[in-house]
Amino acid sequence: MLNVPHPSVMLRLVAFAVAAGLAMAGVQPLVAATIGEVGLRWAFGLTAPALVTAALVFGAGRALNHGDVLQPPWYSAWLLLPGSFLLAGAAAMCIFGALVEFTLIPWTMWALLLSGSLFWTAALLLVRSHSH
Repeated sequence: MLNVPHPSVMLRLVAFAVAAGLAMAGVQPLVAATIGEVGLRWAFGLTAPALVTAALVFGAGRALNHGDVLQPPWYSAWLLLPGSFLLAGAAAMCIFGALVEFTLIPWTMWALLLSGSLFWTAALLLVRSHSH
C-alpha cells in the first residue's frame, strides 16, 4: 500500500522549494563577484532583492500555514503554479546576471519578483481561505 503524505505536507514542501530555489539562485551573483566575473555592486543589486523575496515567500508560507489541522483543497498546486514559475524566472535572471552584466537583467528580475510574489501570495491566501 502506498503511503501518500497529507496535502498540507506537500504544500509546505512546495513553498519551501520555491523559496530555497530563489535563495540559491540569488546567491550566484555574489559567488561570481568573488571570482571577479561581475562587479560587486551588480551582484548585490541582484542578490539582495532575490534573498529578501525568498525570505518573504518563506515567511508567508510559514505565516499562512495551518499545519495538518486544515487540509488545502486539491487544486492548491494549480493555484501556486503561476507564482512559482514567475519566481523561477527571477531565479534564472540571477543566474544569467552571474554570467554577464546586461542592463535588461535587473529590470526583468524585478518585474518577475514583484509579479511572482503577488501571484504567490494571492494563491496562498486563496488556499488558506478554502482549506477545510
